[in-house]
Amino acid sequence: MAEDDQQYLLSEKTYKVLESAQELMAVEKYSDAENKLNALLKKVDSVSYEQAIVEQTLGYLFSSQEKYGQASKYFQKALESNALPDKVSHDLQYNLAQLLLADEQYKEGIALLETWLKAEQSPDTSAYVLLASANYRVKNYKRTIETIRIAIKKNKGSVKESWYQILLSAHLELKQYKSAIKVLEALLASYPYKKNYWNQLSALYLQQNKEFSSLAVKMLAQRLELGDAKTLINLANMYRYLHIPYKSAQLLVNGIKDGVIDANFENLTQLADSWLSARETQKAADVLQKLTALDNSGKTDLKLGRVFFTMEEWRQAVRPLSAALDKLNDEKVGTASLLLGMVQFHLNDLTKAKKQFMKSVTFDNERNQAGQWLRHVERLIESEAKDVS
Repeated sequence: MAEDDQQYLLSEKTYKVLESAQELMAVEKYSDAENKLNALLKKVDSVSYEQAIVEQTLGYLFSSQEKYGQASKYFQKALESNALPDKVSHDLQYNLAQLLLADEQYKEGIALLETWLKAEQSPDTSAYVLLASANYRVKNYKRTIETIRIAIKKNKGSVKESWYQILLSAHLELKQYKSAIKVLEALLASYPYKKNYWNQLSALYLQQNKEFSSLAVKMLAQRLELGDAKTLINLANMYRYLHIPYKSAQLLVNGIKDGVIDANFENLTQLADSWLSARETQKAADVLQKLTALDNSGKTDLKLGRVFFTMEEWRQAVRPLSAALDKLNDEKVGTASLLLGMVQFHLNDLTKAKKQFMKSVTFDNERNQAGQWLRHVERLIESEAKDVS
C-alpha cells in the first residue's frame, strides 16, 4: 500500500466504534451514538485522521437532528485539522457551507461556498441557486443576479419558477425595471395563467411611463380568464403558430399538472405534436405511449413507431408498428408495413423484413420504395443462402 494511503487508515477498534455509532444514528438513537463518539474522541490521537473522522461523524449526527450550530462546529474542526483526504475535505466544505447558511451565518457560509465553487470542476446548478439565495439574504443583489443567471443558463430547458422569482426580486431591489420586465416576460411564457405576473408587468410598464402597454397588459389579463382551460389551449396554439413549440408544450404540461387542462386524448395529442415540433422526441414518445391506450384507430401507434424510427430505437419501434398494423384499415397500412420492414432490416431479421415489404409493395404510395427494399433484401437472403451452401 502506498505511503500516502496509509495515513488514511483507521484502527480496527476505531472503525468498530464508528460503525456502531453509525448504526445507532440510522435508527435515530442519537444520544447513544453521541456518547460513543465523544468517548472515542477522547481516545484517538489529536490532530490525526482518526480524530477528523470522528469529528466529521459528530457533525453528521448533529446535522441529522437539525442542530446546525453544533454540526458546523465539528465540521469546522475536522477541516481545520488538515488530516482528511483532499476529496473528502472538499466535499465537507460544501456540507459546512450549507449548514452555515441554514444557521443564518450568511457571511461565513457565502465565503466558504465561493471558495468551494472555485475548486469544484463541475458545480451542480443547486450550488449556484444556494449562493444566489444567500446573497439575496444579505442584500448583495448584484451577486444574486450573477449567480442565479449561471443556474438559469446551465438549465435552459428546465428552469424552475423560483429561480426567475429570485432574479426578478433582485432586479426590482436594484430598480432595474427594464431587466425586471424581461424576467416577467420569461415567466409569462411559462406561466401565463398566473395573474400576479400580468399585474406586475402592467405595473412595471406604468412605472416606465409606458401607459399604453400597461393598459393593454391589464386589459389582456382581465379578458384572458387565465384559469380557463380553453384560454390556455388557445395560447398553446398561438405559440405553435408563432413557431415557438417548446413554450407551447411547456404551457400544456403546466396546465395539465395544475389541473386546469384535462389530460384527454385531444390535449395530449396537441402536447405530443408540440414536443415533436420542438424536436424533443423522447418527451413526445413518452406522451404518445400514454395516448396509444386511448386510440383504437392505430394512428397513434403509427406516430409512436415513426418517433422511435427517427430515434433509431429499432426494438422499441416494433411494438407500436405491429399494433398499428393490427388496428389500421386504410392506406396507412402500407406506411406502417414499410416502416416495420425497415425496422426488421435494421434488426437483421431479413425474413420478417421481406414479409413486410411484400405487404407494403401492394400500396400505391409505397410501391417504389418498398420494391427497392424488397429487391435489396431478397439479394441479401440469396447471398446468405449461397454462403451457407
